[in-house]
Amino acid sequence: MGEVALDWLRARGIEALPRPGGRVALPPRGFIEAPASLKWTRFDQELELGAFSYQVSGYACAARIGRYVSIGEDVQIGRQDHPLHWASTSPAFYLGDRIFDLAAGFTGSEAYHATQPPRPSRGPPTRLRHTTVGHDVWIGHGAILLAGVSIGPGAVIGAGAVVTRDVPPYAVVAGAPARILRMRHPPDLVAGFLHLRWWRFAPWQLAHLDPSDPASFLRGLRAMKSEPDFTFDRLALSEVPE
Repeated sequence: MGEVALDWLRARGIEALPRPGGRVALPPRGFIEAPASLKWTRFDQELELGAFSYQVSGYACAARIGRYVSIGEDVQIGRQDHPLHWASTSPAFYLGDRIFDLAAGFTGSEAYHATQPPRPSRGPPTRLRHTTVGHDVWIGHGAILLAGVSIGPGAVIGAGAVVTRDVPPYAVVAGAPARILRMRHPPDLVAGFLHLRWWRFAPWQLAHLDPSDPASFLRGLRAMKSEPDFTFDRLALSEVPE
């Protein structure tokens, strides 16, 4: 995972809020569409982040996040599993000295560092699982999304929810484990929004529509047959300088 200067990101339409050293760590794989905001979030392994999306703070691992996504404070997305089928769940048995950044002179350091490379085993302890957050999703403060779940477009995840299974489009869920409380819109509007995919446009292309009136908004979308999809700038994380 490389580190990049905040000013370098801002020049490309990607915000990251002040942090020690004025730099932010990014995973080596994936992309970010501009404009978007990383704010104070830590991203790990892989990241796909759509335009007009942000996460205030927390953690996301192997996350695929759509456009127009609003993610609150202290949200945990995709924390990976520990091996339940091994004798121990501790990563000391498969990460060794990579789980702590310790000086070479501490007691037992030679034996500790000798655990690298990991011991032979019957397959990997765990497999990386991607977590998908669809377009126009709102995730409240302190929510936890388990690794591998998929959140449908337009869904709402309540503050403090623990999402253990997939969430359908435009559902409002809350609780631990999270359960569906209601749907945001009736089925005909949901079907229309999913079919027309309004998130392929930039906000200024939709400025003539009234978002406070979903039915009117949908009728306006249907009239935009000749409107081209907006081409969002995309930063490939593999091209970020070290």
